[in-house]
Amino acid sequence: MKHITTLLSIAILSISVTGCTTTPDPAKVCTSEWIGKRSDKAISRIESKAGRSLRSLQKAGTSWAKGKTPNPFQLLMLSNSLKSLEKELKNGRGIKDLKTLSATCNDPKIISDAMGGFLRKQGLSDNIINFIEGMGIYQELIKPDPAALNRA
Repeated sequence: MKHITTLLSIAILSISVTGCTTTPDPAKVCTSEWIGKRSDKAISRIESKAGRSLRSLQKAGTSWAKGKTPNPFQLLMLSNSLKSLEKELKNGRGIKDLKTLSATCNDPKIISDAMGGFLRKQGLSDNIINFIEGMGIYQELIKPDPAALNRA
């Protein structure tokens, strides 16, 4: 029994020691290639989680552009899509990864560049992108996470 306790203690100690070495060194890893791969992965995660919401919004935008007015059921679906998208963009794993990446490399522009690319990929015009980027809620969204700065 004593041997099992000793082996278990050694195993726990070795796991906890290796956990400390997993934080990347910004000087070594913050290359454009490293940032690009992780940024692309985070944006892909956002796209996959928010895809249905984005399609609903695009569909509604196309209808409005043609002069059609949505019925109450469509407005409810649109409202739910907006809430789902907001939830993903505020608390989703993708945005958290971007904020951690930004904190690790001490570059807040990583978030805004990745999100700008995300908006362009959705087929939005530069005027609409500029309008979105000027909104307070968007600025709050892309603001670096102080908690991530303390972890990095």
